Amino acid sequence: MTIPYRIYDVFTDTPMTGNPLAVVDLREQDLSDADQQKLAKEFNLSETVFLFDGTNPVHTARLRIYTPDRELLFAGHPTIGAAVALARDSVADGLSTGLVLMEEEVGLIRAAVNVDADQASRTSGFAEFDLVTMPKQLPWEPDKDDVALALGLSPHQIGFENHVPSQLDGGLPYFCVPLHDLDALNSITPNGPLFAELFNGGQNHDSVYIYTRETVNADSAFAARMMWPVGGSVREDPATGSGVASLSGAIVAFDAPMEGSHRLKIEQGFVMGRPSIIELELDIDPNGHLSASRLGGDAVCVAEGTLLL
Repeated sequence: MTIPYRIYDVFTDTPMTGNPLAVVDLREQDLSDADQQKLAKEFNLSETVFLFDGTNPVHTARLRIYTPDRELLFAGHPTIGAAVALARDSVADGLSTGLVLMEEEVGLIRAAVNVDADQASRTSGFAEFDLVTMPKQLPWEPDKDDVALALGLSPHQIGFENHVPSQLDGGLPYFCVPLHDLDALNSITPNGPLFAELFNGGQNHDSVYIYTRETVNADSAFAARMMWPVGGSVREDPATGSGVASLSGAIVAFDAPMEGSHRLKIEQGFVMGRPSIIELELDIDPNGHLSASRLGGDAVCVAEGTLLL
């Protein structure tokens, strides 16, 4: 069995930065769920996305998304990478814009994609998709001292302005932890056992999205890091679209943006040497509620080949 695949760096237009992703095309082949999980573990990237024919013929593809350990209902950087990969194969010469319809476990996702289709540079593109669920608040009122201890920080570094730790679900749930400044964000030294206890105690997830208003780039709105416990250690992700989807709920709740459309850039991965930029657009209705939101970013192909299974 031969199966084509590509490796994309997502939320960047520069190879060897952003968040790497394996895109495996199973539209001409098939693998069992167990073998998909094994292959995701073999790639050992934060996520691997598998492309299948859509259940509806008008849809571009059906997606399955896996980490090395489990399947996900939704994730941002596989959605962006898959959209660019799917558009790359169907555009005409020159800069082309297309609409990609992708079936994910969380629902049908519509993505607008710009792909440079020149033969010399058919490696990159920009995709933006509508989030299918609005972020919702989940119960969580942690002690600030506990949060600080888990992150290896001081209590005064937790929170800024009126932002306080919260739990939100924008497609996948996250503990969202605001920090006072960029120095605090860069100084995080997780205490593995305390981190696992605080962010996995009786909850159905263990993902922590940590953010601050202070940024490296002048045109960014927030800088962020995403971490989760594994055994006695803590791992980090260089760019997390689903984390930004949940962060949008904190932005609406604590910043109360005015009516209209707001476009924001979120930095992530800078501490890891994998700088990433995630674009978030929020539509606020006259009552101050979030009526729609979109997530966008670049993706660049850095490798392609054939799996021999």
